[in-house]
Amino acid sequence: MRAVIIEDETAAIISLKAVLEQNQVTPIEVVAELESIEESVEYFQSSPQPDIIFMDIHLADGTAFKIFEQVNIESPVVFTTAYDEYALQAFQVSSIDYLLKPVTVHSLERALNKLKLFDTEERKAHVLQMNDTIRGRNKVKSLLIMLADKFYPLPVETILYFYTANEKVTAFTADGKQHPVDRTLDALMEQLDEHLFFRANRQFIISRKAIKDVDLWFGSRLSVNLSVPVPERIVVSKTKSPVFKKWILEEVN
Repeated sequence: MRAVIIEDETAAIISLKAVLEQNQVTPIEVVAELESIEESVEYFQSSPQPDIIFMDIHLADGTAFKIFEQVNIESPVVFTTAYDEYALQAFQVSSIDYLLKPVTVHSLERALNKLKLFDTEERKAHVLQMNDTIRGRNKVKSLLIMLADKFYPLPVETILYFYTANEKVTAFTADGKQHPVDRTLDALMEQLDEHLFFRANRQFIISRKAIKDVDLWFGSRLSVNLSVPVPERIVVSKTKSPVFKKWILEEVN
């Protein structure tokens, strides 16, 4: 079985390849290791489709679902993630399976055995359903904010940034109010419009309209200044800086 791995962490690639070699279900040959959306799109535009794809959801240049918007994926996909099932609820029916990192031989073999149950026509139908589901996913327009004695909708367009601390996520709006959000930043980025919001680092998701200016920072990093006060400096890593620069220059339809 020919496999493509889409993953931006070297350690995760090494770990997954080791597990692939240990599986007892079927021999697997890794024919390509891709690290970004851009590299993946280029690969699938010019290379044969593999028998299976192991795809990390969160890549340095965005969520892997953006790959499906630019090329046809004709192979079954097994998503990998460092986060729990909650972040993948909307896509469980679309992938063959999802594996939590670090991937184990047991979880891998479960996914491979599941794939073996599909005949050729069923695999084709499943892949078509996967593409349709991911491409047709709706961007969230409002969040439901839950308080102890009430709840209310919060339009996403009013949010300037999300911030996480002590495992709690808060949305900050232009009127200075703070709103508790019952989702992780990773789960939010599955549903937010990536043209409007950017995952700056582990603590922040920032809105395009909230950005005031950007400072060059130590070690080829960037320091993003918003039009409102923030709990701590928003630093974009050296690796993510080119992605941020490209994002900030994008035109929003």
